[in-house]
Amino acid sequence: MIDTRNTLRVSGLASGMNTDEIVANLVKAQSSRLNKMQQTKIMSTWKSDAYRDVNKKVDEFRKAMEGLRLQSTFNKQTASSSNESVVSATVSGTPTQTSYEITNVQQAKPAIAASVKFFQTGSLDTTKTLSDLGVTEDATGSGKTSLSINGQIYQFDITSKLSTVLDDITSKTPLKVSYSSVEKSYTFTNATAGAGQDVNIAEGASNLLTKLGIPAGSISGGSYSSDATTSVVAGTDAAQAKMFINGLEFRTDSNSVTYDGMTFDIKASMSSGTVNVTNKSDSDSIFTSVKTFVDKYNEIIADLNGKLSEKKYRDYPPLLDDQKKDMKDNDIKLWDEKAKSGVLTSDSTIRSFLTEMRHSLVSTVQNPAVSSSFNSLKDIGINFSTNYRDSGKLVLDEAKLKGVLQTNLEDVKKLFTAKETATGSATTATDTNLHEKSGFGWRIYDRLNATITQLGSIAGSPNSTVDTTSFMAKQIKSLDANIYREQDKINSYENRLWKQFGAMEKALQQLNSQGSWLSQQLGM
Repeated sequence: MIDTRNTLRVSGLASGMNTDEIVANLVKAQSSRLNKMQQTKIMSTWKSDAYRDVNKKVDEFRKAMEGLRLQSTFNKQTASSSNESVVSATVSGTPTQTSYEITNVQQAKPAIAASVKFFQTGSLDTTKTLSDLGVTEDATGSGKTSLSINGQIYQFDITSKLSTVLDDITSKTPLKVSYSSVEKSYTFTNATAGAGQDVNIAEGASNLLTKLGIPAGSISGGSYSSDATTSVVAGTDAAQAKMFINGLEFRTDSNSVTYDGMTFDIKASMSSGTVNVTNKSDSDSIFTSVKTFVDKYNEIIADLNGKLSEKKYRDYPPLLDDQKKDMKDNDIKLWDEKAKSGVLTSDSTIRSFLTEMRHSLVSTVQNPAVSSSFNSLKDIGINFSTNYRDSGKLVLDEAKLKGVLQTNLEDVKKLFTAKETATGSATTATDTNLHEKSGFGWRIYDRLNATITQLGSIAGSPNSTVDTTSFMAKQIKSLDANIYREQDKINSYENRLWKQFGAMEKALQQLNSQGSWLSQQLGM
């Protein structure tokens, strides 16, 4: 856009000419080179964005298939239990055994605290003070009452609300106490869980227990036992989980035992009988990994072939800001869609990438460790489509792949994970010998890595927010510098025109003044 520095100009007073329009038209004609530069920058920005979008999709494809080059993907196992309600199992490592016999199962149990619940015939208002409830002070006359809890005396203010006293018992004594207005019950629980911990409550030097309707007694003394008005739980210590796996005893504080790459979770105790746990190759998971590779490969093939064949509308160059002023938003949108179309049509980098990926998948794996019966994708049910409209998509025979995974898993693993020792920084994308002797997982992974690097050097990394080093970034920076210089030239040209027209106007004004003076002198 032209930067007009002279904001106030009076023109055409002497000549009667529309100087503004003349200057504007001359500047417009002079700006054609600048406009082309600006359009080139816009197109370069679009192309850079398009490359980065492609790079992002290539990166996503790499992440989706990178596990196929690793043996761990094909070593996945799944476990099953003959009695899931007692013991369930999962593969957490690399098991060395295929079956496990489990007997004498005992669940871990937490320590239980001693507890007594007293059910009342009527409810109490916990907002009332002790004195309102009829509790009297002890003989000292200090305004306090007391309780004996687990053999120790604790005092409480009779002017305190019952709710406050209950909170004080919880915070200051070995017992926790709560009152339920719904059940009309008090529950006293020892703060320490385990066997031997008691709940022992006795009247102090007043009538607090009596007014609360709580009988004195203790669990250890046997005076508290479950009946119609009382519920009692004796404290017990925690018990470890125990189980025998293939005759070997295991003990743990939790209900989970890890052994030989397996994790056994105890769901219930079982004193007699046997639980059999078996593990086998997780062919379903492996099948899903291979199918995901095929699906993602087809997605990126379709997307990139679409970009290569996208129609280019040469009559729709990028719009400049001045051109958009007189256009409707919808018209601008439609124009931009056509202007952006075909930005990567017939792009050599993308076409080369597709060709090299196809080559990597077509050629057999020439590695001694790979069986000659399983050295190509078609041997496991993966073929290229014979329909030319599919542009090299893969077709998966799911039944054949599932069958091969059941019968020849090791061969399938080698077909994807075989790898010849590389020299230096060589990869299957740069070394022909390494490519021929490596599995398909490595071939495609290395090809994707090389393409991500190449596209990054052209237009920047797919995950970077600021790009200043790529080829496109430098090209746009150079265009910016050229646009700035051209802008200066046009501004100078415009200012020169105004000076010239200003001088003309001044000269005409002087001539007009002289003509008027001569006319006056001649009496005309």
